[in-house]
Amino acid sequence: MGYGGFPRMDFGGYRVGYSGYRPMSRMIEVTSFNLSASTVAFQGSRVPGFTTIQLQTNVPTRGYLLIVGSGVQTKINLSTIAYKTVHKVDWVPWDDTKKAPLPVGIYQIKGYLTDQEYNQMQGYPLGQLTVVSESSPKPMIDGVSPNPAVFSPKYGQTQTNSIQIPFNLNRPAEVQLAIRNINGDEIYTGSKETLSPGSHTVSWNGTDKTGRIVMDGSYEIVFKTIETAYNYPSTTPLTWRSGTITIKDADYYIPVSRLREIVTDASFQSPSFTPDGDGINDRVTGQFTLAVPAKLSIFIANAAGAHAALVVSEQTFEAGTHTFEWDGSDIMGGKVPNGSYYIKLNVIEGPNSGYITFPSAVKVQNMYEVKPMQPEKRVRVISDTAKMSVDPAGQGYTAVKGDTFPLMSEAIENGKYTVLVKEGVTGTISVSDVELVTEPSSTKPTADYIVVSGDTLWKIASKFNTTSSEIVTLNNLDPNKYLYVGQKLKVPASASQPEQQPATTYSVVSG
Repeated sequence: MGYGGFPRMDFGGYRVGYSGYRPMSRMIEVTSFNLSASTVAFQGSRVPGFTTIQLQTNVPTRGYLLIVGSGVQTKINLSTIAYKTVHKVDWVPWDDTKKAPLPVGIYQIKGYLTDQEYNQMQGYPLGQLTVVSESSPKPMIDGVSPNPAVFSPKYGQTQTNSIQIPFNLNRPAEVQLAIRNINGDEIYTGSKETLSPGSHTVSWNGTDKTGRIVMDGSYEIVFKTIETAYNYPSTTPLTWRSGTITIKDADYYIPVSRLREIVTDASFQSPSFTPDGDGINDRVTGQFTLAVPAKLSIFIANAAGAHAALVVSEQTFEAGTHTFEWDGSDIMGGKVPNGSYYIKLNVIEGPNSGYITFPSAVKVQNMYEVKPMQPEKRVRVISDTAKMSVDPAGQGYTAVKGDTFPLMSEAIENGKYTVLVKEGVTGTISVSDVELVTEPSSTKPTADYIVVSGDTLWKIASKFNTTSSEIVTLNNLDPNKYLYVGQKLKVPASASQPEQQPATTYSVVSG
């Protein structure tokens, strides 16, 4: 029986109900039905991999389509909640029941619709489509071509400077860009976008998830996709590895030019101290000047640039001059050896940070000496670069081809020599990265020279009738770093010196 005791009648595949208290309901009619492709294949290459279905009715409806053929049938939901007059869905030939692509064959499309007055259309024939197979399925994403392929992200320019990554999308999908490092770790993920098939472009500014510029190296482009063609079962993203980007000359650390705008000066207030615990001159005071408020940490660096001590952990300071103290302790809780030590600040701006070291040094005295073996033997770096571990705590240091280091011992442990890297700093280097020096530089007669204010390598070389490079070699110096007052250097013994004084200590005085 129908509503209000009236009979319910069926008319040619759809049913119309009516009531004695209102006019007869309007019949559901399909006013148009279209397929963007009548022949499809799962992940199609020669033919489309999906079809867009558009169905229009005379009254708002909701419901589904049934795809029937080749001994199977599967549903395509049009709208399960909202009533619409126009239904539009993308669909791939997928059997949602068996979780597999539809077999090759011809399929009938039937409509099952309900309107707001509960009138129904059951099994209404709408047309047919053909499913074929593909011998070489097309990937979801192809045509990826980053521009430029080598990218140099710069500090302060990440909002305006980025690498463009064009790609072609072959089926409707939700797409998300990801960037992975050489270890496969995901360091960046872009926003998710629901896209139609065709050409698209995403961008990356060279920063990681925190917003910091990444280090130089090779990075993998990965696209995560979830197909949005209706009834496709994927809910976990598929990943498409789509090439690489090379990052070169990136500002991983805040550039020194910016750091000098923040920290204008740093120095020790004494040239030396003796942290031997006798209560006299056991501590040294340092100071630094900020042009603007800044968050920073303060380290004490040894002659190799390694962190010998942390004296101020991450803290925010106002603009102006500030002081700190150091008692000669190292990061391991012991006391540092004799040598020269520098103020090294780690400045933090947002997710970025950078180190700046100032040339003013303090001399640690009356502690223990770090001396190479005698007679001295040296090794020379033969690799283009050699990664070293230096004291304290095995920190990183890079040596370059041609660098020479005095041996602390001829013993080889775990395939490495222990060498004197810089004044008061030992480290280890792989035997395969070096060769023994057969004629060490110490075979030439030398004199000791103490650096005074105003000295440069060129001036010292002129005084002793030699070259700057000879002094660099004799002392294993980094020519790009400052000399400091009180630094002891070996210089070639001058031919004009008296024979009875082939090797003396000479200190330059006023005048």
